[in-house]
Amino acid sequence: MMAGLLSWRRDRSASLFERIQGNDVGFSRHARNHDLLVSIKNNLNQVLNTHPGNSQSAPALGVVDMNDATASTSDFRLAVEHAISRCIEDYEPRIAHVQVHAGLTDNTDPLTLTFNILAHVNFDDVNDVIEFNIYLDNHQRYHLS
Repeated sequence: MMAGLLSWRRDRSASLFERIQGNDVGFSRHARNHDLLVSIKNNLNQVLNTHPGNSQSAPALGVVDMNDATASTSDFRLAVEHAISRCIEDYEPRIAHVQVHAGLTDNTDPLTLTFNILAHVNFDDVNDVIEFNIYLDNHQRYHLS
């Protein structure tokens, strides 16, 4: 068993659970960067769609339910931007300096909000800026693109 621990590479970009499941197969730099981004997106998808109070080990995990928002539209967007930014910075340790900006709503579905995320990845030999979009659908689910 000790030999197995010694051969375990700590510079892999996949999460612990992905490595346990055997999903960490990329060895080239390009494959590792791709695996890292996929892993970050998968984690953010889970983290952002958790509501505070649903995790016993981390009661603040997730983004507050926005159904109870009684503020104006601009205050609502700022509150969501702040909640998403805080959640990402607190629960995705591989990225930092997160900037969240609310986008325009989709004209075909005015209940869908979009957010542009800009963040710095600083993990092992990867030091890069990533950008992606998140949209909040009318069922309070976040989707990454």
